[in-house]
Amino acid sequence: MKSTAGRLTLVASLGVLGACAGVLFTAPPGSSCSLIANPPFVASDGGVSNITALVIEPGGNTVADGTVILFFTDIGLIDRQAKTKDGLARVNFTSDSRSGTAHISAICGGAAPAVAPSTSPSASPGPITGGGGGSGSATVNVTVGNVRVRAVCCIRADPPRITVSNSTHVFARVIDENGNGVANVPVFFDVVTDPGTEFFDVQGPVFTNQSGEAENVMRTRREFSGNATVRARAVGAGVEVVSTTLTIPIR
Repeated sequence: MKSTAGRLTLVASLGVLGACAGVLFTAPPGSSCSLIANPPFVASDGGVSNITALVIEPGGNTVADGTVILFFTDIGLIDRQAKTKDGLARVNFTSDSRSGTAHISAICGGAAPAVAPSTSPSASPGPITGGGGGSGSATVNVTVGNVRVRAVCCIRADPPRITVSNSTHVFARVIDENGNGVANVPVFFDVVTDPGTEFFDVQGPVFTNQSGEAENVMRTRREFSGNATVRARAVGAGVEVVSTTLTIPIR
């Protein structure tokens, strides 16, 4: 009987420990949470933004070290959870191949979120309202990829005239609404006149570098002097944006 009782006590104790081990150490009810994304925009394939959550208890102090914060996003990938140190918890958001606005949410404890999050490690059904006033949750947006594109500008050729080389390098820059270059954007170069005698080495997309500039080589089959007209195109926020045309003298 003692042996049976001992085994029952051990099983019960293990069950209690197992149950405790599955409980997350979250912020107390009434805590407030805010999110910061750095940077607030990333390239569409492998860009990384550091997401920081600041969690404050109802009394105004930062939460205890080791408090678990849960993170969700509707596009891209994000670490499932992080633990606070000095009231801050940090994770990385990494873009996948999709462009758009990533709605990132954090659940810090306290009151229940307005929308129950998905159990997926990288997705949520949508942004969770809150972020202050004891809500225990917060949201922040990260702009991803081509959604930042506003214009294709600064198209140029180097050299600006084709002579004996029969070729020139054509450059175009993709910028956002603030005039900053946008990296990793597919750009298409076109010969407007005359596609029968001029052509680009790369017929498909050429991706912009870290400065937002794309480069392609145009060649000519002309036997006599003339002009070639070229342009560059990119897609931004679902709408095609086109550069001004560039005239390149030949011979």
